[in-house]
Amino acid sequence: MKYLFLFLFTGIFSLCAYGVDNLRLPDIRSVGMGGNVGTQSVLFNPALIVGKEKKSVHLDYFNRYMLKELSTMSGSFYYPNRLLSTGVDISVFGSDIYREMMVRILGGKRLGDKWALGLAFHYSFLQTELLENTRSRLSTDIGISFFPIDKLLIGMLIMNLPSVSIGNKDLEIEDFNYYLIQISFQWEIINDLLITGSLGTEDKQTLLGNLGIEYAAFDSFFIRAGIQTTPLLPSLGIGYNFSCFTIDVASVYHPVLGISTGLGLSFSF
Repeated sequence: MKYLFLFLFTGIFSLCAYGVDNLRLPDIRSVGMGGNVGTQSVLFNPALIVGKEKKSVHLDYFNRYMLKELSTMSGSFYYPNRLLSTGVDISVFGSDIYREMMVRILGGKRLGDKWALGLAFHYSFLQTELLENTRSRLSTDIGISFFPIDKLLIGMLIMNLPSVSIGNKDLEIEDFNYYLIQISFQWEIINDLLITGSLGTEDKQTLLGNLGIEYAAFDSFFIRAGIQTTPLLPSLGIGYNFSCFTIDVASVYHPVLGISTGLGLSFSF
């Protein structure tokens, strides 16, 4: 009975939290600022890999509503290059009872001084002990980044379009068929203050948005806050840089389901 409850809750909790891609975890810095992925997360917008100056490894863990069965873990490696920047992402959601996994490869290329284009291909699959049949999916992400003026970045992305299902198409898992179209911005209005925001649409809502800020309280210590819509989800976060390492912590409050927390660690070399 416990397993059945966990499976049903995993399958329908996105109805309370609007459309959710369990395998897409915005980096924890972005989570603390309201979840702007179009200008801050390579896992959503592959064009952003062009802006990275060093090779990097990222590890993120996000626990939804204090339930380990609703946790997402992701690992990434990004290799910037003048000719073609490349990377790989691996994500896992759930537990032995219900698990989703994704492997994603991506590439990004500069198009002049202000534009960059990114493309990603990924394979996702679902495993569960309660159903004999499973589902898998091949999908494509397209992303664009644009610097119209100094310290202002605009990002545009189309996620999971096109997407092709493989296996038993009669198995209905709503959040496993999620797509997102978004335009985002981030603007460093002064040296210590960054403002971010985005507007988009996905298969559950006509319009989604978020707004966030990041303030550099000290040279390597950052305080973050944000909010996203449908429903209103406030978030808080902090970050600390030391040497080649960065640690980020964030939490999001849902008015019905409670608090979700995340921890991120990255290493640049």
